[in-house]
Amino acid sequence: MPKEYQHSLWNSIRLGNEKAFRQLFDEYWEALYCYACKITRDHSLAQDIVQGLFIHLWEKHSSLPEVKVVLPYLHSALKNRLLNALRDENLYQRHVDIFKETNKENDHSAVEHLQFKETERLLHQSINQLPGKMKDVFYLHRIENLSVAEIALLQGTSPQTIRNQLNTALQKIKSFWVIEILIVLWLL
Repeated sequence: MPKEYQHSLWNSIRLGNEKAFRQLFDEYWEALYCYACKITRDHSLAQDIVQGLFIHLWEKHSSLPEVKVVLPYLHSALKNRLLNALRDENLYQRHVDIFKETNKENDHSAVEHLQFKETERLLHQSINQLPGKMKDVFYLHRIENLSVAEIALLQGTSPQTIRNQLNTALQKIKSFWVIEILIVLWLL
């Protein structure tokens, strides 16, 4: 397309001539699309960007700059749009990756928290099933961290009695956990 004709066509577009715009589109669409495809390696994205460029040209036709040779101007405008799209895509992908990682960590910690809470609930349930004094001894030893001697002194019994109660309590709690695990496995 001769320089004078390009200049005339461009000025007609600037004045709002739809026929001139259609001619510009038909003349340069394919070359711009191929260029965009080389850069993006994504046909759909390239098509969107080139269409966006032409839409922008038509919407802003009255404020377009004076241009003598159209193709270099279109390439430059397209290059800027491609760079913006690639930057935005890269930024978007980084945000998606951060979101996924954060979500994964949150999901993981939320699951761990729920598992911990359930385990804690089951432990308290198993401790509450112990007989009165045995439950008190187990609680003082395992939760309050008192020694066997301290518990014996507090309860007014021998340390061996406290050890026996702790061993029996542990056996009962273990059997409770075995039953819970068997129930869970049976439900699966």
